[in-house]
This record gives sequence, C-alpha cells and structure tokens, in this order.
Amino acid sequence: MTQGASGRSFSTPESSVETAIDLPAVSDPAAAGPAGQGKGKRIAGKAGRLLASAGGAVAVQFVTAGGSLVVQSLAARTLGASGYGAYALLFSIIVMITSVQTSWVGDTLTVFDRFEPRVRGALLLSVAGTVAVGAAVGAAVAAVMHLAGPLGIALFALSVALWLLEETGRRIFTARMEFWRLTVNDATYLVTTLAVLGASLGAGADASVELLLASMCAGSAASILLARVRLPREEYALASLRGTAFREILAFSWWRSVQAGIRPTALLLARVMIAGFASTAVLAGVEAARLLLSPALTFVNGAGWFLLGDFAKAEKAGRPMRARQAVRACTLMSGIALVMSLGGILLAGWLGPVVTGHSFSVNKAALGGWAVYSVCFSCTLPLASLATARKQSRSVFVIRGVESLAGLAVLLGLLVADPGHAAIAPYCLGAGGLISAVMLWRMLRKGDPPRGGGGSAAVPATSGTIASGGVESGNQLVG
Repeated sequence: MTQGASGRSFSTPESSVETAIDLPAVSDPAAAGPAGQGKGKRIAGKAGRLLASAGGAVAVQFVTAGGSLVVQSLAARTLGASGYGAYALLFSIIVMITSVQTSWVGDTLTVFDRFEPRVRGALLLSVAGTVAVGAAVGAAVAAVMHLAGPLGIALFALSVALWLLEETGRRIFTARMEFWRLTVNDATYLVTTLAVLGASLGAGADASVELLLASMCAGSAASILLARVRLPREEYALASLRGTAFREILAFSWWRSVQAGIRPTALLLARVMIAGFASTAVLAGVEAARLLLSPALTFVNGAGWFLLGDFAKAEKAGRPMRARQAVRACTLMSGIALVMSLGGILLAGWLGPVVTGHSFSVNKAALGGWAVYSVCFSCTLPLASLATARKQSRSVFVIRGVESLAGLAVLLGLLVADPGHAAIAPYCLGAGGLISAVMLWRMLRKGDPPRGGGGSAAVPATSGTIASGGVESGNQLVG
C-alpha cells in the first residue's frame, strides 16, 4: 500500500507487478530460511490485498445488480407484461444517461488527478452540468414516449438526478479502489428502496411505476447521505471554477462518454423497436430472459471496473500493459460468462416463474441471445478498458459505433419483415462484438510498449491480477 498525496492509501500497479513476479519464488527451496519466510509473508500480503480489491470489484457488482434484479422482478410480478415493458423502457433510459455521465465524470476521476485544482474545478462543473442535463433529457424522453403521466415524469426526472449524484459518489469509491466499502453503500440503496416499496404496498398502495420510482428516489437519497458521511472531507473539497482544465477533460471525456453510451443506447433503441413493431408485452418476455442471464453481465461489469483502474494506474506509473494481457483477460472472462450463461439457461424453467410471478412467459429464444451477448461483451470489455487507459476513446467509439449500427440495422430489417423476430435482438447486438474485439486488438498491438522496455515489467502485472481473481460502464443497473 502506498500513501497518496492526500494521505490516502491505495493499491498500486507496482504491487501487482511485484506480486506476479515474486509468486513463483514461494515454492523455491532456497527461500526456506527466515529471509524466505519474510518474503513469503510479504507476497501473501500483496496477493491478499490484490485479491481483496479484485473480489470487491466483482462483489459490488453482484450486490448492486442483485438489488436491481430484485426491484425489476417485483416490477415484473406486480405490473404485468405491459406495465413491466414500460418500466423496462424507463430503466433503459436511466442506464443510457448514467453510462454517459459516469464515463464523463467517473472515468475522469480514475484516469486524471482529481485533487489537482484545475481538474477538480472541471469535475465540479461536469457533475453539476450532467445532473441537470440528465434529468431534463430523461423527463423529455419519457414524455415523448408517453411512458408515464405528469407525476411519473416528475418522479423520473428526480430519480435520474439523484441516481447521477449517487453514481458520482460510487465512482469516488471506485477511484480509491475501495470496492468493499462501496458494497455497503449499495446495500443501503437496496435495503432502503425495498423497505419503502414494501411498506407502501403493505399499507395498501397500488403497485405502479410511480411507486417504484419514488422508492428508488428514497434509496438513492440514503446512499448519497451515507457516502457523504463515509468518504474523507477532501473528496468533497471545492475548487475554483475559473481557469479549470475543462477543455482537457472534455477532450478525453467527450469521446469516452459517447463511447460508453453506445451499448446502452443501442439496447434502448432495440427495446423501442420491439415495443413499436410488436408490443411492450413482447418486450417484457425478452427483458425477463435478460434478467435470468444478468449474473453473467454482472460479473463482466465488475471485472471491467477492476481492469480499468488497474490499467490506468499502470499507465500513470510508466508501466503500460500490453495488448496480449488484455486478451488473456478476455479469454478468462468470456469462459466464465459462458458457464454462468449456460447455468442461467438450464435454470430458466425454475427461475422464470419466480421472476415473472406467472404474469407472463419468458422468451426462451432470447435466452440464447443474451448468452451470446454476454460472451461477446466479455471479449471486448478488457480491450476497450486498455484503450481507455491509453486515452484512445475516440477509436473505441468508432469501432463500437459501427458494430452497434450494423446490429440495429439488421434488427430493424428483421422486425419490419416480421415483428415475431423480436427475440433475435440480443443476437444482433451481441455477435458483432467478436469483430470489434479483433479490431481493438489490432489497434492496441500497434501502441504496445517495446518488448524488454518499460512495458515488459507490466506484463506480469495483469497476469497476476487475473490469476488472483480480478478480472463498463458499470453502475447499479443490470442494463
């Protein structure tokens, strides 16, 4: 552990490097003496810290996405097919807006020095601007799509604003690599949301989209207050809004946020297409299939969080990771995602009625599509994270943008020909990820550090990280 400029402790990429290099020496007979024992203790300590950090990154995703899954399952059970379809569209809007905001603000917190006065001023402007714009955009989209009445739209705008503020606090925890502490905050959101929802239903309130949104607002407010209490004072210190590094941040964050918004925007558009050409009831069946496969997506998101932080720290330390290390992460993550997806498919017959409450059926054809989507997502995320750490977000945007547009075009053609093709949506959006992964790999290889140079020391770092259990835009949503 190393003390930062502000006195905080955090894991460094050097620790990962030392762990990876020293681990084989544990079994060396020559290290059996007192010196070897001391070395072994140091290795065990470093490996333990690395494992704890990586495990926390994945655990926090399961806590947050598990809470999201519970809330969405309650929506599916109580609102019926059409009501749940409308709720799924509102949820997609939150996913899209949050992905853009958290990439703009959250990734800046991770990649840049957030305590440098000019950067801090730019971050304050960014938070204020994205919260205001996000709430306005969310309300406008919900109104145009007629997803709720006036009260529902107002609650939705408030929910978006609170969610973005909560997400900013979450990303501060992430930048500090304090994933286990973040888990407590996210558990508070879940408990508060479910408590308000349960108490309201128990008091005789009718299940509605408005009630769900109000409960989510209460959960977000509780999490915001807890983060304010638990984070150090310097994390909330103000800075001058004059002469900020906003242009420098904009150059990085614009392409990063647009890039991160591609996937959730594509999902939102696909859902709008399904609702438009078929119905919200059909969309509910496809969405229920996604919920059953959500553990695989949750794992991938959690692993991506850890990798981005690890890659960024290695870049700052002058020990950049190589493309082949990201490929190893892709292989491991896609294998785990495949196993988890197959488990979800096998358990669909038992879990389906639990999720839907027998109010509608899970679209079985879409189950395989979400499995394909999860595996292909696993293949691209580590490579995209490494490119982000290298500040190549614009190139990632182009590659992913072409992938998403092609998938949406194919889906649109299929739906125009026959609305019954709605279950093909996840296949269309996921399969192109394999091509994107190859293109990202070719791009990253060209920017790899020379063999035997400064990057060679970093090669074992990711290897050590992945071996120790650490594998985007991650947020509280199973989007």
